[in-house]
Amino acid sequence: MPASRLAPQRTHAPDSAADTCGQPGQATLQLLLPVKRTSDIIYGARYARRMQEWGIKVRVSLLHVTPAPSRQTEGVPQQSAGDGVGSMLDAATQQMMHEAGLYLSRSRIDFSTHIFAGELLFTILDTAELLGCHEVILPAHRHSTWPRHFSGGLAGKLARGSRGTTILLANHEGVSSPVPV
Repeated sequence: MPASRLAPQRTHAPDSAADTCGQPGQATLQLLLPVKRTSDIIYGARYARRMQEWGIKVRVSLLHVTPAPSRQTEGVPQQSAGDGVGSMLDAATQQMMHEAGLYLSRSRIDFSTHIFAGELLFTILDTAELLGCHEVILPAHRHSTWPRHFSGGLAGKLARGSRGTTILLANHEGVSSPVPV
């Protein structure tokens, strides 16, 4: 399982939103939304909002995957998170996740954020399993970097490698479609 580089940040939907999400004790649909840039959140958030409008209680876990740190070669110094580039990346990533969280908050969607280091495919699958997510929602927009990345086979690999989690593509209206396998 990947190790968290940033403790999950939790924000809860206001009570008024909880009343519109179904009956008390209703099972919650757990969604995992991998984000590479802030704009990626729009598609998954619209999907989550659509589910809420249909009376389905939803909880979103935002995930950003950073490259795994390279192995340290004996005697070769490595850059640490506190020296320049690493700390700028961490600050930029944290800011991006904060902005994505604000978007979900404005939509009254309950969420948590997670930043893990590792190989993209396995980190997404492991995180979905670790957090008990029912669906992984990827943006299905031709101008996003995700579809190009996923059209190279990663989305299909995610769908084939999924351990019980459904992999879906959500468009700009929040309408989902399955990933072609």
